[in-house]
Amino acid sequence: MLLGVAVVAAVAAAATMVWLPQAGTNTHQALVATHLPQARDLPAVRLQQHTGQTWQAAHPQGRWQLVFFGFTYCPDVCPTTLADLAGMLERFESQPTTAPEVVFISVDPGRDSLQRLDDYVGHFHDDIVGVTGARDQIDTLTQALGIAYTLHEPGPDGQYAVDHSSAILLLDPQGQLQALWQPPHGRSVLAEEFKIIRQRVNAGRS
Repeated sequence: MLLGVAVVAAVAAAATMVWLPQAGTNTHQALVATHLPQARDLPAVRLQQHTGQTWQAAHPQGRWQLVFFGFTYCPDVCPTTLADLAGMLERFESQPTTAPEVVFISVDPGRDSLQRLDDYVGHFHDDIVGVTGARDQIDTLTQALGIAYTLHEPGPDGQYAVDHSSAILLLDPQGQLQALWQPPHGRSVLAEEFKIIRQRVNAGRS
């Protein structure tokens, strides 16, 4: 019996179909990212940052956000992805006000306390924000984004595995989903394509 929630595969597949760019979209430069033809609104969820502050998709300071879902006991995908995101942030050190905020959302709140999240994300970069919260709030957000995860039955030692999607999601300051990257990607790709997508979105709103 599963301890958590697995988003139905058909829902994730349907969401992916929505995300596919239309023919001719952004043809002047090919991207590793999938840039949505139309931004997607997200539900109003309230989670907690590792600092104790409330996290919501819309950013009150007007910053873009790169969001990744995982868990601190993850043996491979999470540390590799967070290392790439930390490397991406290093590329903005000369212009820190233009950098997106990186948000790591744990789908394992039973083990990932705010203190553990603080310790974990700090290992990669001081500016990465660790976030988690109530299961229903996490599920509302993951389902809206097409993110799948499953918490498996614990073993004799009480530990358990977690399967989860590995996409990196780009949210604009209004809390809308604008784009996503599926692996393989890298810090240089993330940094450069973020700038391109931000410029395109801002140009479309001007």
